[in-house]
Order: sequence, then structure tokens, then C-alpha cells
Amino acid sequence: MPVARVNGIDLHYEEIGEGPHLVVAHGLKGSVATLPLFGERIDAIAARGVHVIAYDARGHGRSGYTAVTLALDHPETVEKLILQSPPPTGVYLRRVRPMFLGLAMLVQVVGPRTTGRIVARLPRRHAASGFDISAFIGGQRRAAIVPAVRGLLRGPPLPIHRYGEIRQPALVLAHPDDPIHPLASGELLHERMPHAKLAVAPAPTYWAENPDGLAFIVAAFVRGEQIARGLPGHGSSRIS
Repeated sequence: MPVARVNGIDLHYEEIGEGPHLVVAHGLKGSVATLPLFGERIDAIAARGVHVIAYDARGHGRSGYTAVTLALDHPETVEKLILQSPPPTGVYLRRVRPMFLGLAMLVQVVGPRTTGRIVARLPRRHAASGFDISAFIGGQRRAAIVPAVRGLLRGPPLPIHRYGEIRQPALVLAHPDDPIHPLASGELLHERMPHAKLAVAPAPTYWAENPDGLAFIVAAFVRGEQIARGLPGHGSSRIS
């Protein structure tokens, strides 16, 4: 199991493939192991001629705006940027804050496994087939997920006013009808970043249920190839 030691912290990572480099940073409550649950199959991307490095963020066992922060603070280290299912900002963040803080409190009190079983009983819209929410939450580390959620929701606001400074080519992957990853976040990034493309899937579950489509568009963007104006197999999607 490869490990990189960064500032005294051991971070697990996986590396596969040859070609242009792609660093995959997972989001909140995720890890390298959970990437396939969201359609992110690094082996399928690597098979299309890309050198993929995926790592577990500190305290995790998926860090959406880690990439944006890196592009803003150290632009010389970023050649291209891919942002999948951006998290909520502004009014959308205020809407989901009580839910996430409640989740963090529940994990703190009863632990991840019991929390996972409780959440699994709640009605959910647009759940991807085969996605086990109980196992996903139950596999979290209490000591890591609670401060991570609270830090995200109570920390300083995202630097939306600085998005225009990101001059690198960017690909934003979004979908509709998801309050946790609202389409408005993807549209805002597309509007503010001068060299961004926006790929909107036809449904919230598209990326998880069409990993080959995700691997196709990601690998094509990394390799600098022209991306068609529709996602594979879905004419109702759009790329702008």
C-alpha cells in the first residue's frame, strides 16, 4: 500500500496508467476506495491514456474545493482543472447546513455505523442504484468526519469573488435536482472562470451509473482532445 509522508502525516495514494497526469481529490466523507460509488473508476480513466494519482485526504479513509484553493494559491502547479459535482455555496449552503450539522452531531453521539443505519431508513430522492448509504456512512471515522463537516460549514466562505483568477482550462461536471451538489454551483464556476467548460448530466445518478461515460469525458479533457457537445449515450445532456 503506497504511502506519501507530507508534513509528518502519512497519506495513502494509488497510482496507475501512463500519459498526461491527473490528480484525483475525493470529496467530503469519501476516500480512494469510495470513488467507484460516484462513477470515478481510475482504472477506466487510466486505460484511456492518462496517468492517474488518487489519494486519501487527511483524516479520510472524496475534498471538492481543495482543487480550487490549489489553483488560486499555487496556479503554477495546476495545468488543468476538473471539478465534479461542486458542493453548495451561498443560499444553497445555508439550506443544507442544518442537515450536515445534524449528521455530524449524530455521528458524534451514536457513531458512524448506527448513523448509517438511521440515514438508510430515511426517504431519499434520486438514489443511485447499488449505492449503500448505510455502508458509506458506517465506514467513516468519527474522529475525522465530525471536525471535517463542522470545519466546512463553519469555516470562512469560499472565495467566489476570486474564481475569475483561475485562468487554466477547466471542466465542470454537474447535474440537476441535487441540493447537496446543486447545478447552480457548477453554473457559477462556469460563469466566473474564463476558460471553463460545463458538462451537465441529464440526471443526478448519471455519473455513478455511467462510469464509462465519466471516464471518456475526463480522459478526453486531460489529453486535450475535443469534447463532443453531448455525453455518451444521452443526447439530452449538454456541454457548453
